[in-house]
Amino acid sequence: MLKQSIGIGMLLMAGHAFSAEITVTTTEDVVKDDKECSLREAIEYINNGMPEAGYNGCGGKDAYASISLKKNEVYKLTKKIDIKAELNLKTAYDSNVNEDVVLGLNNAVIEMTGKDQIFNINDGEKELLAINFKEISFKGCKQDQCADKGGIIFNNEKLILENVKFEDGYARLGGAIYNVGFSEDGAAVASRLYIRTTIFQNNKAVDGGAIYSEAPAYEIYTSLFKNNESTSGRAIVYNQNGLADISKLVFSNPQNIIANSTFFKNKGFAVNLRDGLALNNITVLKNSGGIELNSTSEHAYLANSVVIGNALSGTAQDCKVVNSGTDKSVFYNNLVAASCPVGPVANLNDVWSGTSLIAGEDEGSCKTLTEDRNALFCPFTTANNAFIGYLRPRILLDYETIFSSPILNKGKTTADGNEHHVYCESSDQRGKNRNLDDVWCDRGAIEIVVPVSMPRLGKDIRTGEVAKFNILDALGDSDLIPKEECTKVMGMANPTGEPWQDGCPIVVQSTESKGKFTLNLNGDFEYTPNGNWHGADIFELRVVTSSTRFNTSAKNYLAAEVRIFQEPNNEMESKTVKTSGGALGWAGIFALLGLVGFRRFKK
Repeated sequence: MLKQSIGIGMLLMAGHAFSAEITVTTTEDVVKDDKECSLREAIEYINNGMPEAGYNGCGGKDAYASISLKKNEVYKLTKKIDIKAELNLKTAYDSNVNEDVVLGLNNAVIEMTGKDQIFNINDGEKELLAINFKEISFKGCKQDQCADKGGIIFNNEKLILENVKFEDGYARLGGAIYNVGFSEDGAAVASRLYIRTTIFQNNKAVDGGAIYSEAPAYEIYTSLFKNNESTSGRAIVYNQNGLADISKLVFSNPQNIIANSTFFKNKGFAVNLRDGLALNNITVLKNSGGIELNSTSEHAYLANSVVIGNALSGTAQDCKVVNSGTDKSVFYNNLVAASCPVGPVANLNDVWSGTSLIAGEDEGSCKTLTEDRNALFCPFTTANNAFIGYLRPRILLDYETIFSSPILNKGKTTADGNEHHVYCESSDQRGKNRNLDDVWCDRGAIEIVVPVSMPRLGKDIRTGEVAKFNILDALGDSDLIPKEECTKVMGMANPTGEPWQDGCPIVVQSTESKGKFTLNLNGDFEYTPNGNWHGADIFELRVVTSSTRFNTSAKNYLAAEVRIFQEPNNEMESKTVKTSGGALGWAGIFALLGLVGFRRFKK
């Protein structure tokens, strides 16, 4: 009875707490006193100071300036909404302790059905308002110039975005966002953007296919810019000016930055680098242009990044210097193409002379190390239960050491006296730790990580069946070693006397084996029982990957416990952890909870 009372009490408290939020109850764009609260009415209510009486079904005495939308619902607007007061706008979830919530995957959608931008954020005053959008997807009008400035948002305040998606915004300046970012009198107060884990896709403008800012006035982290277009050929993130006053800038502590982000398959240069802007750990691949350089001071830099394979009609455009006589942009520790200025040797930039960029199509599955031995990256892909996709660097077979890669372990945590030294970001685009306590980190938006071990694998089968599952997801950012390389990598023939299989698998068995298995480069594992036995075959599987092969021979593998449980053809209680079938047992749950996690491989 006590438990029940506590539970009911908590629900009542939660209901009271959430009652203060303004809940939008209709997806239609209406303004009328019908007891339903539309998005437009909710924002107008906040703009008007939130009177206690409420407004057309929105708010009331206990309301505060936070608007909640229902997950996956589409809220349609026929014309823009002005935002003139501080507010929060977010997607609300039904709480479920058994549900794994991936931020961004169930966003409420705000769609413009007319020919207009969605939000005009500007109260006309000098003091900045704080506007927060979290887990919201925006769909622009997808017509020629939804608006002149900002196809989806015009911003002249402090706009904070997290797990947001912008698509189909069209404008003359700023396909998705136009950011003023530059006060008329040159004072310090100017609108700003704070963007994290946000997608800009299929937006279009003359300049600033995704973002147009009158000057750098933003912090953009862990975000993706894909398939946007600047019809002028200029930058997808475009800065009209550099910062007017650079006297207070500190090179090692930039105020405006784009970091841990990917620019992929955009039409136009990715970014134009102006005074006061830093670019760190970004990946810029297969756009029609890379980085446009236009800085008159050393307070603009590109560091720890990859800028290659960007071309227009077959002509490389990885870098473009607007004025070689005045440009002072700093490049530090990048992998770039020959069109980019690399600066002094001490700045540690490398020029890529290869031609094979992606192992497969631009998007989709990655070829194995046998099918493609040269490409630097796997195709663009979005992992299961992930919001933002990425390009994974590959560890090729011809690398003699991990330092042979032009991407891995090229960033240093020590400056060695170089005034232009820039640290890698502390984590990558996916939030994986870059391990700054070590000496090295990787160029680009993605840090290669290797798990300490694999989680338990296995499957429940009935008599006469074959257990099948895939192990690739358990390998981290690595590939299985082809069987042709195993004798060289392992320094010996297969101890079983059989030819090596892909992944150089070795089984450590504590009891007599009850079956045989096969493993291929695609990670497909098949186990065939050697009879109609009833019970479990439990063993340790060790495989060698493109990253673990550089470890000492005593531990150059990843290991997993495998449990195959076979029962007669009747009702079966699960005894193993599900990978591609079966069910999750209690032992598996505790094993997963106890998983150590990931480690970063170093020499």
